[in-house]
Amino acid sequence: MVKKTKDSQEPLSSSSTKTPEEASTRRMVLRVRQSEATKRLASLVIDEEKEKRVVSVKRSKTKQKKKGAKVDPRIPKKPPTAFFYFLEDFRKEFQEQNPDIKTMRVVGKACGEKWKTMSYEDKVKYYDIAMAKRAEFDEAMSEYIKRKESGEGEETEDDEDYDI
Repeated sequence: MVKKTKDSQEPLSSSSTKTPEEASTRRMVLRVRQSEATKRLASLVIDEEKEKRVVSVKRSKTKQKKKGAKVDPRIPKKPPTAFFYFLEDFRKEFQEQNPDIKTMRVVGKACGEKWKTMSYEDKVKYYDIAMAKRAEFDEAMSEYIKRKESGEGEETEDDEDYDI
């Protein structure tokens, strides 16, 4: 049986007199014809694999939501940073000077620009407030941890049903 490749016009045969180096540069392509039944089977397998992937992704998302849903409402909240204490003061002044501007976006941008240009000496006032609030938070958190470890103030499942 003689076949021709695209690269050359010379026929290929099983008993060619070419050197091994020349023969290795040529490639022979073997094509296999699939029957209709094989094609259908392959498409069904691919569809089943896709459905399995989608189901597994959906299950993992629901499990993640359930794990993070239970948070103790009695845990102390973290205090704001110095910038947020500055933002409170700046917002009042800015709204007095610009009563027509009501979007927080514009106020926030102006506040951020002023915060960047302020010197450290001007910011110290807000850093002191933030440090005092942080100290209060640390104390409240340590008390909360002690109460939690000792078991004081824990609610039973029956008590949680009645809290509104």
